[in-house]
Amino acid sequence: MEPEVMESNSNGQLAEEYHPQRTPSPSEPPRTTVVKQLPYGINRTLLPVKGFYFVFMAAVGSLLPFIPVYMPQLGLTVPETGIIYGIMPFVGFFVRPLIGAIADKYKKHKMMLISVTLLSGLFYFLLVFVPSRASPKNKNLIMETKFECNTQDSFIQDCHKVNNTDSQCTVGIYHLIKENTSNNYNGSLAKPISCKFACQSSPDAVSPDFQVCLTNSSGPFSSSCNGTLIREQHLTFVVPDMDKLLSREIPKDRYTIGSMECRDYDLKEILYDKDFNHRAMQALCERELSLDCTVTCGDKEKECESDEKSSDERSFDVTFFAFFALFLLANIAFAPIFPIVDAVAYDLLGERRHIWGKQRVWGTLGFALLAISSSFIMHVLKDKEGGGVDYRVCFYIFAFLSVGSAFIAYFIDMSTDIKCGQFLKNVCKLLSYSQVLAFLGVVMYFGIVIGGLEAFLFRYLTELGSDPIVFGFMLMVNCAAEVPVLWIAGYIIKRIGLVSCLYLALVCYGLRLLVYSVIEEPWLVLLVEPAHGVTFGLMYAAASSYASIIAPPGMSSTVQGLLGGVHFGFGKGIGSFITGFIYKIIGPRWTWRAYSILSVVVLVTYVTLNKFIFSDDKDKVPQVQAMENNIDKEEKHDLTKQEQSLVNSDSQTVMAL
Repeated sequence: MEPEVMESNSNGQLAEEYHPQRTPSPSEPPRTTVVKQLPYGINRTLLPVKGFYFVFMAAVGSLLPFIPVYMPQLGLTVPETGIIYGIMPFVGFFVRPLIGAIADKYKKHKMMLISVTLLSGLFYFLLVFVPSRASPKNKNLIMETKFECNTQDSFIQDCHKVNNTDSQCTVGIYHLIKENTSNNYNGSLAKPISCKFACQSSPDAVSPDFQVCLTNSSGPFSSSCNGTLIREQHLTFVVPDMDKLLSREIPKDRYTIGSMECRDYDLKEILYDKDFNHRAMQALCERELSLDCTVTCGDKEKECESDEKSSDERSFDVTFFAFFALFLLANIAFAPIFPIVDAVAYDLLGERRHIWGKQRVWGTLGFALLAISSSFIMHVLKDKEGGGVDYRVCFYIFAFLSVGSAFIAYFIDMSTDIKCGQFLKNVCKLLSYSQVLAFLGVVMYFGIVIGGLEAFLFRYLTELGSDPIVFGFMLMVNCAAEVPVLWIAGYIIKRIGLVSCLYLALVCYGLRLLVYSVIEEPWLVLLVEPAHGVTFGLMYAAASSYASIIAPPGMSSTVQGLLGGVHFGFGKGIGSFITGFIYKIIGPRWTWRAYSILSVVVLVTYVTLNKFIFSDDKDKVPQVQAMENNIDKEEKHDLTKQEQSLVNSDSQTVMAL
């Protein structure tokens, strides 16, 4: 293995996401860089590079992880999310080398970097103006709630699913508020609404019979009810003005169970009797009583199936196509940013390419800092305004930091000899080895899982009632877990082998996905997030090393590009696309369980292939065979060099969930 192969890597950058890959070193001899020192030993030549990495990755951390949970707020469905996220990696796969080649041909790398950085900020920012998909207009809204009663008082206990985006027929009173007001409820509905409550004992009630006194008196329940005494197994009444009921919420009784938020409303002023022409101030019960109620608001009841039809009709409308178009343009602009700046960094470092990781680690710090900061800002705004999470602040932060990144790019010293646009070619001979095909298949599977997680994990946690601050801590844990793994990746690879690292990643994925499928509280996800250091950090370090080993002479960059394309392009694209449909058909929990089981299947299959099918020397790639048969000083030197180069892999420390 040539020592320099580990310094060559993919010039790919995942278009729609936030995973800059290592860029191959220029094939030409590195230029001699004049080092300009500032006080305290600061390298003035490399300072703008560090600054760009820090500021732009901070922009990435402030927005891109949260787009999947912003999409449901616009009304975009799970399949639509899968389609959008499924297409973007393929777009980036072809756009990256094209724009890189244009920059190479006209030698306008600085102008190209500034332009695509500004355009990326612009198009991502314009997403905030995509119109939200309106809720279906259904005046005959049907809901389910609970009637709670005792000897002193009665109230309506209403629960709704936090951040619910499904068009279900059975909803809560909270949805009635959203249906009739453009903003959060402020004590006044758009117009008075009356609702009929049809209540009965729960099927599992010990005693289905009950007594309810409908009275205008203010005293406690009495057997000699000063009003109308109901002795039946069901209770029907009308609340003539929901505005008044909603204004009587009991804030101290609000609580959350999993993804459900429950509120209590003091029940006063109801209508009852056959024609609902009798009025009572309150309802009192002989004992603690809880009834299940179906609530119908409007003039007449309507079949529930209309909601599903409305949902289908609204799919792939203006909201979808506007978001898709802007997201596509944003990803086209985003795709070449890291390949260009990575190539510039390698060029400026010259003979000291091994310290490239020390430049790129500033991007990791920026990403982690803004990911947690944005989460905290959204958390504070949510508590302050008392409404849902407003993700729009992320778009403003991203736009501001993108402009700052473009400004910093102006001061980067770029030569005209940079090469960052290389197309895939001459890989047919390499792909003739079944061992390589199996390796690429496993790498693509990792991409499929990551694609599904990035597009839908935050959405799943939101459905469990997660606060944005949990997302921030997840991203921080991802970065914190990956950095130390990358520091010792070379040692781990030396001790257990490259392929064994892939085995370990599959095992960790199986456990990690299984935990996702069983948790009830969103914050519990933090317990398994450290596994990200293995499932992505160690996995991609080992895969990149393996690709460097199998690369024929002069094709290291091409093979690394193939690796990145298979993982970040085809794998993630397929994963995002199919997960969207699986998620809707079998639900999120069984989606993660299916991937967990599939990880075990892939593990067993890959182990079997390596132990029994690829065991003969004739089936092995010559470079792999040579590596296994030459455990000598040269190999040890290469592995030491490999460990040093893998430190540079902290460029990946920007979260691949």
